[in-house]
Amino acid sequence: MTAIDPLSTAAAAQAAQSAQARNGTGEAAQDEVAKGFETIFLTQLVDQMMKTVDSSAFGGDQQAEMWRSFMSEAIAEQLSDNGGLGFGGSVKQMIASYEQGIGPAGKR
Repeated sequence: MTAIDPLSTAAAAQAAQSAQARNGTGEAAQDEVAKGFETIFLTQLVDQMMKTVDSSAFGGDQQAEMWRSFMSEAIAEQLSDNGGLGFGGSVKQMIASYEQGIGPAGKR
């Protein structure tokens, strides 16, 4: 299993902070953070799938690495824009619970 890309994790944290700064802790901010989380997850998923493609199909190792990175991100954004995997709603619900001071299993 590969490690989570720290740049993607940092981007998610930055997206969450900027969403909260722009929109407060309202529903729009929760939507944006949930969608951002799902997009980052999908980027990692698609990137792992793309690694199974032979790099010679894209002009060699260096070109394939660059192309795969951009393509993975573009595919993930399209998937997320069209509903993603469907767990964005769960992420949004968890964010709302934490904002209300309710932790896992309904504990305060």
